[in-house]
Amino acid sequence: MITTVTLNPALDKLLETDALEVGKSNRMRLLSVSAAGKGIDVAKVLRDLHKEVEATGFLGGDVADIFVRCFQEEGIGNSFVAIEGSTRTNIQLFEKNGTRTELLENGPTVTEAECTLLMDRFRSLAEKSDAVTICGSVPQGVSNDYFRELLRTARKACNFVIADTSGEWLSIAVEEKPDLIKPNRDEMTDLMGKEEATDEEIIVFGQQLVGKGVPYVLVSLGGEGAMLICKDGVWRGKAPEIEVKSTLGCGDTMVASLSVSLFEKRPPEYMLRHSIALSAANAMTFETAHVILEDYKKLIPLCDVVKLDVPALS
Repeated sequence: MITTVTLNPALDKLLETDALEVGKSNRMRLLSVSAAGKGIDVAKVLRDLHKEVEATGFLGGDVADIFVRCFQEEGIGNSFVAIEGSTRTNIQLFEKNGTRTELLENGPTVTEAECTLLMDRFRSLAEKSDAVTICGSVPQGVSNDYFRELLRTARKACNFVIADTSGEWLSIAVEEKPDLIKPNRDEMTDLMGKEEATDEEIIVFGQQLVGKGVPYVLVSLGGEGAMLICKDGVWRGKAPEIEVKSTLGCGDTMVASLSVSLFEKRPPEYMLRHSIALSAANAMTFETAHVILEDYKKLIPLCDVVKLDVPALS
């Protein structure tokens, strides 16, 4: 079983308009409303891959029922903790020219009692899990020490831990040495303490992280593909040209693939190739964090993955 943790889930509303006019009334077309959050999106994709998955985190307010129905329909185990605050709503606004604007709520403030209840529940889940993914942002009320304890609990209880977060939370995760982190380019350069970095600088820093005890560092590069850095070397890969309908959930789709690859003890080239293929399959649909398995299978051999000629870890 794989357990996904989403501390700050969101109801995602996808809207479309011809052109956004700031400061004026804008008529919108509703494209979809879905229960989301990075860990929940990982869980959805894992169910597409026919894997057993349990999802946990904080959930509250009027939108909670939408999440519960989603879990029932998707076949996702629901171990979320009910909170007094209201789960946030995020809006993704698409314009005809391809521009996407995001309106993101901060989310609720969770209480100490709610944090304690989640930790108790998570400890039990982790002991039953082969892998744990801890994904996304963190609501107010969750301290650095609490987040650190989540990672430590997962490390002690199960075989594999993946952390996909950003900012100070990613820094904390690195200190706790999960089996894999998956920053994008901006998150990686932020972790490096820089505004920009070349691919070569990212590779060197990734190798340093591996040397300090993070076995796998996957850096997603958007349309440029992704790089996987580990003790065996550095691989770079890219998907073939496809008709992109939406990139929402592509990173979460990669995490789902990587969690399965870690559990199955796959080699680095396989891990990267399959994660890129699954992410590309997600981009071919307008439904966030869902893939058509036939698309995925066709894309696997078409992904270009090469091992880079870089100095080995000392």
